[in-house]
Amino acid sequence: MEGIIDEDKKVKHDAFSADIEGVFEDPSKIKVTLSPEDVESCYSPIIQSGGKYDLKPSAQSSSDVMKFDVIVASVGARYKGYCSNVARTFFVTPTKSMERSYELLHEAHDMCINELRPGKTVSQVVDKVTKLVESRNPKLAKLLTKNFGFGIGLDFREAGMVLTAKNHHVIQAGQAFNVAMGFQNIPLKDADRPRHLPDTYSILLADTVSVQPDETKILTKVSKAWTKVHYVLDNDAEDKHAKAAKAAKDKLDKQQKQRRARQEQADNDDEDAPVSSNIMQNRLRDKQRQSEGKQTDQERRERHQAELMKEKREEAMRRLEEQSSDAVQGKRQDRNAIVAYNHSSRYPELKPRQVAVDMRAEAVIVPINGIPVPFHISTIKNVSKSEEDKATYLRINFHCPGVGGTLGKDASPAMQAAVAKFPSLMFIKELGFRSSDAHNLNNQFRLIKELQKRVKQREQQEQEESDLVVQEDLIMQRDRRVPRLSDLSARPTFSGRKTQGTLEAHVNGFRFTTNKNQKLDILYANIKHAIFQPCDKELVVLIHFHLKNPIMIGKKKHQDVQFYTEVIESSQALDNRRRSMYDPDELDEENRERSLREKLNLTFKDFCQKVERVSEQIDKTIAFDIPYRELGFSGTPFKEMVLLQPTVHCLVSLTEFPFFITLLDDVEHVHFERVFFGSKNFDMVFVYKNFNLVPVRVSAISTNELERIKEWLDDINICFTEGTANLNWKQIMVTIKADDRFYLETDEDGVPKPAGWEFLRMDGSDDEDGDEDDEESEFEGSASGSGGGSDGSDSDDSDDDSDSDVSLVDESDDDGSADDDDDEDDGPSWDDLEKEARASDMMRNEKKEADSDEEFKRKHKKKTAGGGGPPPKRSKH
Repeated sequence: MEGIIDEDKKVKHDAFSADIEGVFEDPSKIKVTLSPEDVESCYSPIIQSGGKYDLKPSAQSSSDVMKFDVIVASVGARYKGYCSNVARTFFVTPTKSMERSYELLHEAHDMCINELRPGKTVSQVVDKVTKLVESRNPKLAKLLTKNFGFGIGLDFREAGMVLTAKNHHVIQAGQAFNVAMGFQNIPLKDADRPRHLPDTYSILLADTVSVQPDETKILTKVSKAWTKVHYVLDNDAEDKHAKAAKAAKDKLDKQQKQRRARQEQADNDDEDAPVSSNIMQNRLRDKQRQSEGKQTDQERRERHQAELMKEKREEAMRRLEEQSSDAVQGKRQDRNAIVAYNHSSRYPELKPRQVAVDMRAEAVIVPINGIPVPFHISTIKNVSKSEEDKATYLRINFHCPGVGGTLGKDASPAMQAAVAKFPSLMFIKELGFRSSDAHNLNNQFRLIKELQKRVKQREQQEQEESDLVVQEDLIMQRDRRVPRLSDLSARPTFSGRKTQGTLEAHVNGFRFTTNKNQKLDILYANIKHAIFQPCDKELVVLIHFHLKNPIMIGKKKHQDVQFYTEVIESSQALDNRRRSMYDPDELDEENRERSLREKLNLTFKDFCQKVERVSEQIDKTIAFDIPYRELGFSGTPFKEMVLLQPTVHCLVSLTEFPFFITLLDDVEHVHFERVFFGSKNFDMVFVYKNFNLVPVRVSAISTNELERIKEWLDDINICFTEGTANLNWKQIMVTIKADDRFYLETDEDGVPKPAGWEFLRMDGSDDEDGDEDDEESEFEGSASGSGGGSDGSDSDDSDDDSDSDVSLVDESDDDGSADDDDDEDDGPSWDDLEKEARASDMMRNEKKEADSDEEFKRKHKKKTAGGGGPPPKRSKH
């Protein structure tokens, strides 16, 4: 079927059905070693498309030509007398609503299979699955098929084992069922329906399963993953991230051609000239489109951003409502209070009027007026000891809230909770004890320090393991054909400087075994994103896993694990190497390196394909993304400049450690900082939907990449703004979290205010629009030779902008062509100014060369006159 779709063949349903049925007569057509005598078809394969669907097993394939929209295919086979059935629905250029409907049916189908357990009744299974669909989508629940399948075996359909709510038959081990579920005639809204899709469509999923004592085994292992049943032929229906990458790539190719053409014309330009030329070309192009009555790219993007900003505000408000309800439930739960002893009877044996430390209860017991008073170690900030006047002094400082009830950073969460719980109570700040016998105080001082150390280590370990999830055991595949990659290095390392070993793909996960026989298991179900980065223009070829839940590697938890192989050493010794460009050794080395790159890319790619096939068998399909290097740009997310590359779901930098991974689905907003005329680079800040996460800043991105990044973000539906200053995002996020009306357009008094992230444009959207209009009108006037300016109230702004633009031009022209303000209308064009600047640079360079030649001649003449002897001695006066 994929071949028919790719080649756009015109095939009728019944003809395609006949071709499939021919496989039963000759199984070797699909490379299956079965005897034709043992295999036969239970019914003629059913192929349906074009909006006309019948989900009953008795349906027939029509003589209509197959349409590339929603294709339902059903096949029934009988092997040695036993029947089986399988059905799948394939989507061509689907909509998002179709994907959601399919995923719901997929989830319900899996639940129905898993609920078929010995001892349960058929009605219990059907009722539970029906309630799931009704809770998720009541409209689709009304379109469910009347039954969810039937018993299957020697007879294709056992009438007494139909999966309906009226069947109270008890399920037993050893029984087989054909679990067939579907949605019949789902309507498509006109707004969401592309022209090639019908008004209604249907979805059908069917598998043959066997009820075992321990589990329900699927006998027809054909992938149901969305990635395996949908095909994209039109860019309008592509996934938003893949579509963005393709559109940005096309635009990149176009910009590269324009950039090469400009560079050929401006070889002697200074380093600011390409930016100015790029701005000039964009303005000319936009002016031409405006004169033709067409919409410019910037206008289209601004309108789309305005619509997108409104949609994101509504989405964020719904998300915050859900989070607030969850927070209320969380507050109802009791917090763990600081408790040293429930009763004084549990005190240890104490000596009168002496300080004591109870390591078991994690408490320090001090005498106050002769009465022992316990303090939990979490309340103690620090302790000090000194000796004066033949006595020993022990000073204990406690965590004490300051102004506003705030505590220091080293206060434990339990102490912070106690302060928040009792805001009006008085807290002890410090206690001092004096003893002429230093023995006990010295011992208790040591014990307090040791107890603080233990508690701190325990709390750190609990924090590290707080979000760890207990994973199921790895199921080993006892087969020599296990997909395997050898001689790999792992990051982060287990121990030492480098960790090397072998990566294997088993039934439900990976196992990495080091050369020291250390093992690391990564389950398919815990992998959120898998990335394969070839070694094209890179020093390494790698496979990277971004996990849903972190795992412990060594003594630390990590959410990213990478396995890689180096192609060449990052540094090479250059001593005793010939430098001829025709050196045969170097040519051979280049050929070997090229061959090695191709071999490694092919090996890793083959491994990824095998892993995808293995993971499909347990419905945990892993799809490997490949970064789009053509869309990459350089930036500094940490301390050094790296290449950031977008994938379908992420923005990543994986070659250098530490890794940089930003999930695009988690990004709420992007803000560009330090964006102003003449700037050579800018910063990019990612604000996440979870406001508890600190925004991430990528610094020092070249200004040449700004428009391309904006276009990419706009294509993947991420809102962005820009400003001229670096912002204090930590304080901004604190303010936003405390503002309940952040996404509303009015404050508590009903006064209009910027809604959501519009406040980042508080430089004035009207002013910015005016500035853009003024700059365009000024450019038009200078290019055409006629004066350009704004009318009305914007005249002052246009004068200011004109002055600033003229001053920038004057700075780039040493000789200067600025005359009086009265001659502004007859000023030179941008092309004339660039030519003058180029001529000025050439004159300056020629002057420097002439001065250097004259200096050389003068020094040479002086040496010749001296005869090569020592310099003459200076006469004394």
